[in-house]
Amino acid sequence: MRLQMATVAAIGMCAAALVGCGGGAPVSPRQSAIPVLVYRDVQPKQLAHQLDQLHGAGYDTITLATFTRFLRGQPVKLPPRPFLLTFDHGRRAAFKAADEVLRDHGFNAVGFIDVGRVTDADPAYLSWGELDGLQRDRRWEIQLESGTGNFLMRYGPAPGDVGPFYAYRGTDEVLGGWRERVFGDLSVAERQLTHFIHGYRPLAVAPPYGNYGQAGTNDPEIPRLLLARLQLSFPLVFTQDRPPLTARGAGTAERIGRLELTPAHGDRDLQALLSKGTP
Repeated sequence: MRLQMATVAAIGMCAAALVGCGGGAPVSPRQSAIPVLVYRDVQPKQLAHQLDQLHGAGYDTITLATFTRFLRGQPVKLPPRPFLLTFDHGRRAAFKAADEVLRDHGFNAVGFIDVGRVTDADPAYLSWGELDGLQRDRRWEIQLESGTGNFLMRYGPAPGDVGPFYAYRGTDEVLGGWRERVFGDLSVAERQLTHFIHGYRPLAVAPPYGNYGQAGTNDPEIPRLLLARLQLSFPLVFTQDRPPLTARGAGTAERIGRLELTPAHGDRDLQALLSKGTP
């Protein structure tokens, strides 16, 4: 995915702030900037190994509320080496595997949920009851990825004329029609989360493909309109086209970067974060 390339380019900067793992030596605090990690496709053994590395390097997870106060420059209590851990989609196998590792290390995580597939009772995805149980256990904070809009739609006649549901106008669709379709989908999804997830608060959103129009669209008005709509409901908007290391006091007006740890490159990218080198 092309957004990953922009993220990987920022790893060198992250590495300078995240040195010092292993060896059992005391770790020095790293609290001036916080890395944000995201998993989509989870390999259980690889996930366990990577979170073991982070734990061994002295890192500990924080909540969205803590992260938000940090970004706003407000007083906040942090572990010596904080990081924010996120997972996308809500696939049953991935979340079950992750939950076991979180329990082992005392970590917590944010789950950005494909509400449409949950509502459709897709067997590959967690049910509303299961998601509510994860939230009640306090290891997870359930937040929004998408309503029914987590797919690529056609917007023109050419074979390559496809793009994310939220970021593109459809064939013959005017901007007003796009707005009604997308904003309506988001509103329905927010209501479903409020109804089904005990204690749900809209704290963050991670739009599908990391794209609200800034990474590709067929209408220049869409990025501005959609980002404003997302920020109307959610203090934090996460994408993958910005550095995944966020400094204290950076504010919440701009989108927040994440580093995706993929099955193919996750080990390499994590090692870059935990060393002085680059990929």
